[in-house]
Amino acid sequence: RALILQQAPKVAVLGCADSRVPIEIVFDQGLGDIFAIRVAGNVHGINVQGSLDYAIHHLRIKLVVVMGHEGCGAVKAAQLPEDQVANEEPMLRSLLTTMKADLASHSATLEAITDAKCREREAVAVNTQAQVLKILREPAVRGKVQRGELMVVGAFYEISA
Repeated sequence: RALILQQAPKVAVLGCADSRVPIEIVFDQGLGDIFAIRVAGNVHGINVQGSLDYAIHHLRIKLVVVMGHEGCGAVKAAQLPEDQVANEEPMLRSLLTTMKADLASHSATLEAITDAKCREREAVAVNTQAQVLKILREPAVRGKVQRGELMVVGAFYEISA
């Protein structure tokens, strides 16, 4: 009944829309404990930032977690050749193109990893860190972090564990 009147989460989690990664269950939390934002590839964008702004400035959360996960299909798709990404529906193509650009700055590192599973995990980590950095570029967020009022961190969820 208390949830009907208000919510008071202490953390916001930007996670993937993948059905195998239920944020509240991963963190062993109940309803109202986490302000959950889910989007394919846990990709930051204008709507995600609007949701984070609400959580940070109105709900006064103290922690933002960007959580990538093992076997992320969006990260895999973002690494496909340009011509394959170009065949996707416009909104998905936009999301994948954004992710592809984020991964491109680490392409030499990713290409140097010969083990496919290790390369996949590193790509997820690179994507997660890129989203953390995008959140930290927001002036109001950066100010709260600098004043010690907010932390923004990345995390990796291993589905197989």
